[in-house]
Amino acid sequence: MSLRNGGSPDPMNVMIDVFARETALKQKISLEHPSPTLKDLLRVLKDHQKGPWERLIKEDLSLEQGSVILVNGRNIDSLERFETRIHDGDEITFTVLVAGG
Repeated sequence: MSLRNGGSPDPMNVMIDVFARETALKQKISLEHPSPTLKDLLRVLKDHQKGPWERLIKEDLSLEQGSVILVNGRNIDSLERFETRIHDGDEITFTVLVAGG
């Protein structure tokens, strides 16, 4: 799987959101793979696409402490974690837990 560079006739598009300390990003990306897992997507982002999500994901693709990934607004802990299938039009959000009172 890789970022789209003109090879596949029907790319899969996902929206990547990042909300972290001093960072806010909303970016649409196109992928060549028809239905990757979240882990596949994270590997492509780490290997081919520099961005603020790098601060929230460790080299082994696990999450930094306090980081959360949402797929279409649902925490991956309530889905299939890193084996969650990603589909065309999905929204992937990287964020950090915030507590206050």
